[in-house]
Amino acid sequence: MDIDIRPDNREAIENHPMAKCITLIQGSSIDEGVVDQVKSCAQGKSRVLVALDSNHTHQHVLAELKTYAPLVAKDSCCVVLDTIIEYMPEGYFPDRPWDKGDNPKTAVWEYLKTTDRFEIDDAIQNKPQITVAPDYYLKCIKN
Repeated sequence: MDIDIRPDNREAIENHPMAKCITLIQGSSIDEGVVDQVKSCAQGKSRVLVALDSNHTHQHVLAELKTYAPLVAKDSCCVVLDTIIEYMPEGYFPDRPWDKGDNPKTAVWEYLKTTDRFEIDDAIQNKPQITVAPDYYLKCIKN
């Protein structure tokens, strides 16, 4: 899903050998019509992985977590990208609405206070890595 699937990208995806495994949905990830399409695609699936990487403001990511994390089954995960924004200097993204204190990581922290279904997966987090998404891998530990 993307708010704007450009024609050349759409064509490349639709002509890819894996195209039959891909459903393209255009629109905001928190738009009710888009949410309904995603829920329809996920319905009946035993394993759903959610990766969040759109508008990086706290409120938007928190809304995505509240909307899509319930689709994740036990032992699967919800990946929240660009949590590194919290560690960047304040004002580092002057042309964006997100910043230190208002970003995916702050949304993850808030969301984890409201649920006992997820935990940050230490098996992933403790491996040496260079990432733009520290503490991004939320493992679902119960249905």
